[in-house]
Amino acid sequence: MKILIFYVLVLTLLYSVRNSHGARILASIFSPSYSHQVTFRPLWKELAKRGHEIILLTTDPMEDPELTNVKEIDLKESYAVMDQYGASELVSNQQGKSYRELFSAYIFALSRTADWQLSHPEVQQLIRNTSEHFDLLMVEMMFPTHLAFVDRFSVPFIGLCSLDAVPRVHKSIGNFMHPIIYPDYLFPFTKNLTFVQRVISFIVTAILDIHSYFMYSTEDETVTKHFGSNIRPLKEIEKDTSMLFINVNPIFHQLRPMGPNTIQIGGGTHLRQAQPLPQDIEEFLDTAKTGVIYFSLGTNVKASLISDELRNVILNTFANLPYKILWKFEQDLPGTPDNVKIMKWVPQQDLLQHPNVVLFITQCGLQSMEESIFNHVPMVGMPFYGDQSRNAKIMEENGLGLVVDRKNLIKDDFYRAIMEVINKPIYREKVEEIAILTNDVEMTGLEKAVWWTEYTIRTRGAKHLRNPMVDLPFYKVYLLDVLGFLLSIVLISLYVVRKIVKILLKVLCSKTHEKKKIE
Repeated sequence: MKILIFYVLVLTLLYSVRNSHGARILASIFSPSYSHQVTFRPLWKELAKRGHEIILLTTDPMEDPELTNVKEIDLKESYAVMDQYGASELVSNQQGKSYRELFSAYIFALSRTADWQLSHPEVQQLIRNTSEHFDLLMVEMMFPTHLAFVDRFSVPFIGLCSLDAVPRVHKSIGNFMHPIIYPDYLFPFTKNLTFVQRVISFIVTAILDIHSYFMYSTEDETVTKHFGSNIRPLKEIEKDTSMLFINVNPIFHQLRPMGPNTIQIGGGTHLRQAQPLPQDIEEFLDTAKTGVIYFSLGTNVKASLISDELRNVILNTFANLPYKILWKFEQDLPGTPDNVKIMKWVPQQDLLQHPNVVLFITQCGLQSMEESIFNHVPMVGMPFYGDQSRNAKIMEENGLGLVVDRKNLIKDDFYRAIMEVINKPIYREKVEEIAILTNDVEMTGLEKAVWWTEYTIRTRGAKHLRNPMVDLPFYKVYLLDVLGFLLSIVLISLYVVRKIVKILLKVLCSKTHEKKKIE
């Protein structure tokens, strides 16, 4: 009896020690885009504070000495690889290029970047370390290549999206899809689609499905090159998603039915209170008697690469405005108007919290819009690529600002849009209203992300939340076999009825003919 009690005490002690040390997490944010990286930084910090050990593959290392249990593999050269294939030029200056050309070229650049990342010496060391183990993988879902780590370490995984998930990702976890009700976020329309828009959405969605098939095939070859042949096809691995964290806010985004393992963390996981501004920016803002307009196209769209025509329209418009303008621009820009200040880097969150900022002219990246809403600053949108047109449309529909078409922009239209948003209080009031609704929640996006991450670890993959639709072939999901069966019954019934009618008519005609003969 004493021996039994001793063993129970030892096992209890070992279990307690094991759980007090937290989990080992491998995290990978593939995208060479600061906005994609910054969305999840608070999550890594919070998980680290709670005792979890994290190895993070990132293009933008935090380099925080206080995070002693976070090891970062620095993949910042991914930006150079993307530019080697013209990514910045593609998204910044799209003159003379069709959407198909832009999309294909950008996907190719992403594919080459994924290949480079997996060939990185530290990543290869991680792949080849046979003694390495993890309790959880957290991986960005925008591009599938890094999903190979799931099979390499035989580990459950959480998919991460710094914006809404693309259709193939929603589909992989069993969320309801419909090209008309929920068009791809690449489209600039959201609801109440016209007939032409419905046709376009249906056709393009079908084309994207076909494109995904070839993309998986290409990335499977990349995986075999770096991991060997023991990795399942990426499309198959994708179906094993335990949880999906999407940067979606139901107040701002379109409502849609989703399974319990899709967690909406939108609203701004990265948002924080203001820090002191650099002195030169502080003075520029404080001395602006009529206010300051902040203009930024984000990190991926380079203002220095936009067309000369568009740049001239912007500068000519700014010269006629009664406001100071702070423009985030990657290099010196000679000949700027006296009221325009050019800066290569701006602490955007801190700047937007200054009371003298009256307008944010933005490319409508989701993180920038979250920061603008959080700080009650109305917007003028100038979308370039990706989800930006959709975000701009949502922003305008919610009354948070106006959108201008950069492809056909003229000075008068740009001027009118700016002056209207600044001078009509309704725009700022709507931004404040959305901000209040966004913050009135039972848990913040970060709190939900932390809780569900630890839940996935505790339950070893939360397999009980798996949507059965994931395992069904498409013909069963859309009842094609049932509809085919019912249609067959109808057709067979019609055929039988037709035959019976023909026989009856033949018999009737025969009797009528005999009767006439007798007469």
